[in-house]
Amino acid sequence: MKSKIVHDTSIFVAMSDALASFFEIFTGDKSFDMGKLKHADIYIGNEHYKARGKMLNSSRVNECFRLSLEDDSENEKHLVLRRLVPAFVSRHPNCKGLLKRDYELFHEFEMEKCPHIIKLIDYIEEEDALISELVPGLSLDLFVKQNPEYYFKRRTTIKMLKQLITTIGFLHDRGMSHLDISPACILVKSSPEHDIMLLNNGLAAAIHDEIPLGPLQGADLPPEMQQGGPYDKRTDIWEIGKIIKMIIQVRKQDPTRASNHLKLIAIKCMKKNPADRYHDVYEILHDIEVWEHLYDNFGAAGKHGQKDE
Repeated sequence: MKSKIVHDTSIFVAMSDALASFFEIFTGDKSFDMGKLKHADIYIGNEHYKARGKMLNSSRVNECFRLSLEDDSENEKHLVLRRLVPAFVSRHPNCKGLLKRDYELFHEFEMEKCPHIIKLIDYIEEEDALISELVPGLSLDLFVKQNPEYYFKRRTTIKMLKQLITTIGFLHDRGMSHLDISPACILVKSSPEHDIMLLNNGLAAAIHDEIPLGPLQGADLPPEMQQGGPYDKRTDIWEIGKIIKMIIQVRKQDPTRASNHLKLIAIKCMKKNPADRYHDVYEILHDIEVWEHLYDNFGAAGKHGQKDE
């Protein structure tokens, strides 16, 4: 039995939603109101739950909502429901079926084998929405804001970037480009190790199916995305450079953690001409490893009172 949502459309629910919407104007607490999910039953396989939702995060393509589910015995579980941003669909109607393809390709390419891609559980046709696992943590943009004392220690920075780069490489090896690598798409797990997870696959399904996208809006986008293409894996490399640049800015808050080596990697990633960027993500990985071993090879510098970058 596939997942489905059954909505409560009574007059009492309508009144409750109107009051909730009025409250949200003043609180900014944006709950998930697509299809009155706050007052709905959700069936996942043979399991039946009462569901309510709350927004987690949003990128230019996807928006994610935390589902709090309670079964008939009042046992709770939490999942994530993801849909396309309505404004994105209105500008790119040919991408309307993107999440369904996302789900199909997730299984076709056995993406559950990649430890840093969020696991997809089901696709709900009637809602055009994906159900995925919920991993405790914060998206990278919120992590930076809520952890001002955390300055991306060098070895944690290296580990995070390696995890991100190899995950994007996993997609590239299967002929897909993400095209939406943003801090909102990267989850920092709530664990001492600060491992990361990729919350969605962006526009990878569109690239795989060669769906024409045309120009995308946003000053923070690679030049070719603003101009309407062509796109390839070097577009993702520009966006990885943007993530590295953000990490550099955070590290600058602690003067002991400046890194010219990391800065040079970001600059090469973000060259205006795609041909001048890294050819593939594994070249970035090589330069990250060079930075990693620089400290190992010249660790004697630490004996002279210099701190870890």
